[in-house]
Amino acid sequence: MKFNRRLGIVIASVFVTLLMFVIYGDITPVQAVTSTGFKGLTLSPLRSELQITPGTSLDGTLMVTNSTDKPMSVSFDAEEFKTINQQYNYAFTADSDITKWVTFSPNAINLTANQMKKISYTVGVPLSAEPGGRYISLFASTDILASDGSVNSRQRIASLLYITVLGDVSRAGHLVSLASPWAVSGKSTWSIALQNTGTTHFYSRYNVDITNLWGGIIASSLGDALILPGTVRLVSDALPLPQFPGIYKIIYTIGLGDTPAVVETRFMIYIPQIIIIVGMIIVIILGSVLIRKRLSKSQSV
Repeated sequence: MKFNRRLGIVIASVFVTLLMFVIYGDITPVQAVTSTGFKGLTLSPLRSELQITPGTSLDGTLMVTNSTDKPMSVSFDAEEFKTINQQYNYAFTADSDITKWVTFSPNAINLTANQMKKISYTVGVPLSAEPGGRYISLFASTDILASDGSVNSRQRIASLLYITVLGDVSRAGHLVSLASPWAVSGKSTWSIALQNTGTTHFYSRYNVDITNLWGGIIASSLGDALILPGTVRLVSDALPLPQFPGIYKIIYTIGLGDTPAVVETRFMIYIPQIIIIVGMIIVIILGSVLIRKRLSKSQSV
């Protein structure tokens, strides 16, 4: 009976230690490796920002490449796009008056194997257009043929145009929410929801500083996110980490377009994973010792 109890204590200690390591340890899960598969058609640039005065037009170019060893036919068309959620998934609309602003020259080409061509397009903004943001996707499309010559699938790739029709435009940002971790032991993230109540897009440039309680900067990171008008975007990024455990301040400085940047401060307790693991092992060992002493006393009585 004495042996079984001691064995149970040892097994329980090992189990708890392994459990804590799995929870807090730096274990990277195995992820499935996905292949981009058949590239076929490539298009650049992937994004362009244009500023156009009503009643005028602006010319641009696209570089189209056939990266296969077979000839292909490529056609071009334009669709308006918008976001459908805070994660900024896009929805495209072909039947839109805005797509009529775009003309291609030419609107279809033939590419030989591994050939690259430059295609011109023009964006003409009507004189009656209201100032503000317009968002158009330029699509290049080709049919993927099966071995028997039939159409197997259709490949479409896009170059996005972020157009600002000049005039009385505004870029009014608003911080909707901020989620910041208060207890951190390893890799962690923070997130913000940003709203643009203006008439055109802007880049929210953010900076995150980890400071000690006296304001000295320990670690920092920065980035930016594009916010379209009339939308709320959820932005998430990795939290910079200090080197040593302790209590720290997280200072978020978030750009909001024409609106003054907002500064938010949060507190964070940082305890590295290794300290948690070592601490749990010590607790388990001390607990095992105390249990043994109690068992020995009870058996002696």
